[in-house]
Amino acid sequence: MLLSLAIWVQNLPFFVYLRSSGETFPAILALHLCAISLFGAMIVATDLRILGLAFRRSSIAAVVNQLRIPKRIGFLIAATCGFLLFCSKAEDYYYNIFFRIKLSLFMLVMLHALVFRASVYNKPAELDGSSGAPARAKLAAALSLLLWTLILCAGRAIGYVPIGPGEYRHYL
Repeated sequence: MLLSLAIWVQNLPFFVYLRSSGETFPAILALHLCAISLFGAMIVATDLRILGLAFRRSSIAAVVNQLRIPKRIGFLIAATCGFLLFCSKAEDYYYNIFFRIKLSLFMLVMLHALVFRASVYNKPAELDGSSGAPARAKLAAALSLLLWTLILCAGRAIGYVPIGPGEYRHYL
């Protein structure tokens, strides 16, 4: 059923156009990578500040609050472009084990957000203290860095290790 849906989506006229375009598809891919860079830089800066490894002269609240909007913009652009890229080659991604790993990691990021967003990221002023951020905040930051790094690696593997329908069984 999911495979049929993937094939149907990628054969919609708009996604056929994207896939076959010599200019549009590469432009969307380039924008996706630029947005990932923006988003990733904001994640790294935020998490390193919470861990006390960067921007020590600035409060955690200042760093988190100043980077919140650019982080959201980067994520929105990256997710939108990623969705367009996925829909244009949905069958290939359906079979790609690295795409499945990336989706699984995104589920872990959502779980991370459910666990830590309210207590850590939405209350950055409470993280500033003479002894640094609380252990829970440091755990959240470390897990965030790990998960987003793994997502980045899986995403790059999608593009460089293409796995088609006939090759899928050999990698499981």
